[in-house]
Amino acid sequence: MAAAMLCGTLSGCGSLKELTSSSKPLIGSSPSPSASATASRDATGDSVVAKLPARASGPLDTGTVVHRLKQGNFTVQVTYWTGDNAKLYTAETVKTINVAAHIEDADSTHRVTVTTFQVIQDDGAKRSVVSTDSGKFDVTPPYPYNTVVTLPAATAGATQLALTIRFDLLVETAPNSNSYYRSTALDSLTLPLLTNGAK
Repeated sequence: MAAAMLCGTLSGCGSLKELTSSSKPLIGSSPSPSASATASRDATGDSVVAKLPARASGPLDTGTVVHRLKQGNFTVQVTYWTGDNAKLYTAETVKTINVAAHIEDADSTHRVTVTTFQVIQDDGAKRSVVSTDSGKFDVTPPYPYNTVVTLPAATAGATQLALTIRFDLLVETAPNSNSYYRSTALDSLTLPLLTNGAK
């Protein structure tokens, strides 16, 4: 009775009930802001991961690569391979690369020799000769030229190694003439390096 009288004397009693009942869901939904904050944090975390630098794929990622260098009427085929996991190369690691070269598209009557094999390493901050092999190495078909190159640690922070490979060749002008002309075969190999969490 008192409640009825109170409601009767107060104008807008129905509005008061509506306000009270509508405010309950607002109180009960308080976890919602923290849930959206968590989602926001997760989204921020995802965007940070997405911004990590990606390592470019490299020619030795599969372990081996073959290049063909056209030299007039013959071709020098060069095969590079490694037992290392090239996907894990960093500036600090020492890298070992095997090199094999042979002559294609030429007969065995014209002698061909390698007089110099050289590898230059450039990491963007420093350029240096890392391997030089000089002599008179017969590569007349079917004989190959084989060697192993050890690449030293690069400058800290380097993102790639650019290798320049040079073969100086003497090619006989005519069979048994003992007269030669020089041909230089140049090749390049770029090895990407892991840096700053790149994958």
